[in-house]
Amino acid sequence: MTRYTPVYGTVSSITPLKNSALDHSCSLLISVMSESIGQVNFVVKSNTYVLDQHTFEQGDPIIAIYDTSAPVPLIYPPQFTAVILAENDDGYQAMFDYFNDDLLNTDETLKLNIGDSDSTDVLLPNGQSFFYTPGGNHLFVLYMFTTRSIPAMTTPSTVIVFCSES
Repeated sequence: MTRYTPVYGTVSSITPLKNSALDHSCSLLISVMSESIGQVNFVVKSNTYVLDQHTFEQGDPIIAIYDTSAPVPLIYPPQFTAVILAENDDGYQAMFDYFNDDLLNTDETLKLNIGDSDSTDVLLPNGQSFFYTPGGNHLFVLYMFTTRSIPAMTTPSTVIVFCSES
């Protein structure tokens, strides 16, 4: 099973996250209304990756990805720490996972077709181009369609390469 899970929805509110009256932390709480699971809160820390450094506002369509192995408080609405956030105006699907050298994800449910065409932007988290095959790294992938094969195959529109430390 994939360790990271996306939530698709609409931003319903954004507030500073405070633990006390004197707290001036750099964290935010973004509330998202999801069609599939209802209201969900995401803690956004200063190290949360935000695609294109987008500043979210109420009503924005959003993809929020969280780590399913991270501890969470048992409260309602559920509250997760966001790993990745992206605006989703175009209705993309998203995945964040480790992809091997054959561009197949961990649970072998998605294979990426990235050729020499200009149809896929392969970038580093800082927005610079990545010039090699992205396999062997954690990848944040945005795509529209997949085949009905097993594994599903897609030509993503954007791939963000989170290079493995070696």
